Amino acid sequence: MNRKTTGRIFNIQRYSIHDGAGIRTLVFLKGCPLRCLWCSNPESQKGTPELGFIAARCVGVETCGAPCVAACPLAAIGLDAGGKSVVDRRVCDLCGRCAEACVQEAFKLVGRDMTVDEVLREIEKDRPFYRRSGGGVTIGGGEPLAQPRFTAELLEAAQEEYLHTAIETSGHAAWPHLERVLHAVDLVHFDLKHLDPDRHKALVGHTNELILDNLGRVLSIKQPQEVVIRIPLIPGCNDSVENISAAARYVARLGFTQVELIPYHRFGVSKYAQYGMPYPLERTAPLADTAVRELSALVERWGLLDVSGCF
Repeated sequence: MNRKTTGRIFNIQRYSIHDGAGIRTLVFLKGCPLRCLWCSNPESQKGTPELGFIAARCVGVETCGAPCVAACPLAAIGLDAGGKSVVDRRVCDLCGRCAEACVQEAFKLVGRDMTVDEVLREIEKDRPFYRRSGGGVTIGGGEPLAQPRFTAELLEAAQEEYLHTAIETSGHAAWPHLERVLHAVDLVHFDLKHLDPDRHKALVGHTNELILDNLGRVLSIKQPQEVVIRIPLIPGCNDSVENISAAARYVARLGFTQVELIPYHRFGVSKYAQYGMPYPLERTAPLADTAVRELSALVERWGLLDVSGCF
């Protein structure tokens, strides 16, 4: 293990209570091989740094003088007809000078490289909360296994410091990378999006053979109580009774005992415009609570515990 190994982080979120036991610190890694239509962290998808622009924060040239325009050496920042900033992403080289110049914080450079030691120092700031609540650190993304060496070494270092560790993964990774990480986590959140390989590819960009193969090996290392199968409930995509029943039957037969149903939400929709991306599910509305409860009951009929805690 090398604590000087570097990874690319896009956020460190404190005081989370939904990603493992107790109060937790979430470390979000950049990069993901999947492109889920409902992704709530579009800034996580690319492994490279990105420039975010929150148009609502831009007050316009008459108020601030548009220092971002002057700061950009490539003239990638211009003004629209109303005097507000616009970004030409074809020209931008991600130097970050616009973000440094903007006093309204409308610009944000997302994605910074940190060593294992640097991340651990941030995590350690919240140790008193972990001790009182039984919490710890959770590694998410993006897909943490898109940076396999950094993820493994960060988790191993956290365990050396007697921190409770967890990971959120799609399972779309080479088995040796997942295997190493499984030995360094106390809790695994493993996504299961759809059982049909063709439908899975339509929804996330890849078929599910690799994911299901990895899922079938997880219990060779972890105990059932150390794994939560997470199933997103996306209206019109994977929320049918047939798919949820098939998924519940599948994981129960593998020996898993815990499932977390995650109802579709629109919390990340505004982020897409910040990165110049269209939102694929613009017309999709969240499921009714009654529909979610019915699917939860369906999962429990297969002898699985729904640990969502939301219903």
